Amino acid sequence: MISLIFGVIFFFAIIFIINFYFLPRIQKKVQKIGYWGIYRTDTLPHEILSDISYGLTKVNPDGTVSPAASYSWQIRNNGKEYVFKIKKGQYFHNNDELTSKSLNLNFKDVRKEIIDNYTVSFFLKEPYSPFLVSLSKPIFALNFSGLGIFKVTKVELNGGFVKKIILQNKKGSGNKKIISFYPTEEALKTAFALGEIDVAQALTDVKIKGSDTQAWTNTQIGKRVDYSRLFTIFYNNADSILSNKKTRQALSFALPDKMERGERAYSPISPKSAFFAKTPNYGISDLDIARSLINSEKEIKNKTFEISVNEENKDLAEKITSYWNKIGVKTKIKLVSGIPGSFQILIYPIMLPHDPDQYALWHSGQTNNISKYKSMRIDKLLEDGRSITDAEKRVNIYSDFQKYLIDDSPATFVYFPYVYTLSRR
Repeated sequence: MISLIFGVIFFFAIIFIINFYFLPRIQKKVQKIGYWGIYRTDTLPHEILSDISYGLTKVNPDGTVSPAASYSWQIRNNGKEYVFKIKKGQYFHNNDELTSKSLNLNFKDVRKEIIDNYTVSFFLKEPYSPFLVSLSKPIFALNFSGLGIFKVTKVELNGGFVKKIILQNKKGSGNKKIISFYPTEEALKTAFALGEIDVAQALTDVKIKGSDTQAWTNTQIGKRVDYSRLFTIFYNNADSILSNKKTRQALSFALPDKMERGERAYSPISPKSAFFAKTPNYGISDLDIARSLINSEKEIKNKTFEISVNEENKDLAEKITSYWNKIGVKTKIKLVSGIPGSFQILIYPIMLPHDPDQYALWHSGQTNNISKYKSMRIDKLLEDGRSITDAEKRVNIYSDFQKYLIDDSPATFVYFPYVYTLSRR
């Protein structure tokens, strides 16, 4: 009888421990995370893709490149051939080993040649030094099977775009991520408030329907600077007034040295990059200098500049207007969608690549050079920067690039935005 009583007590003790100790801990390992925006499986946020897989190389926070799936590489034939040695014993989530044959990486105008099971060569038509960064693209086998810590167990699509993706730790430890995507930032915030998700990522502010979440005792707020996005004021360098360098400099110098929504920027290259340089003309914010430059340009008097901007950044345009009013510059705001075919001044956030190469944005021969900026000196620096593979030489090239571009002021670099994460405690 006593043994029966002890047996019953032991049984209920086990049930109690499972329910109130083990299960809550297991459940805590399930993260419900939300993002806003429209994504395909190949354009998912970097932090998600890096959980699932990795590339032959990886990009460090300072923009330099290190081995990942490869353990070494050689650059031959004046930068036209890249030879990679692949680490042995790396397996996809479907248990296939990563070899030269199973390496599913293809690039336009690049020929791939298998040397042996663990050696592969890529042949380029022209030297292209950012190619090492291109090879940080995550490697996948069939059915989204990667090499990373987490494997994909389910993907829900809506019209070809990802609605939900579920990741499971491949070691079977119980760690799971249920990641949902919402069409707008407001929809993501609402989902967090309703308890649909425990983490809301990449928010531009921490207010939900007028309520400041800083006052919510059950919510933790994370804040960081997004150095991959740069809010920029583009000037039409072909405009009769804005073609004048002094005018563009005046508009740049009139902005304050601090911005409410992000870290003030003065260069098109992130300050965290190994290629960043504080040139002699870096960091000038001076109303007196700006006013002096404007007053020396008589054709500006009684002129009104038109600022094109998307609806979501209208408040930034209004801030810029107030700064320029202080030096006697008149403006009017025009709401546009996307990047208009023509503009006088455009406020728009640009996505910065991991590599410092900005050939497409500033080279005079490129269609994406929306500011219509032309400089033979900058053209040459951009051409050299993407063709020379020597890292030290590239650092010097991009130092000169920043020096002359900032001095020319074809655009004003405003700020790298703050982004916020809301987490339930």
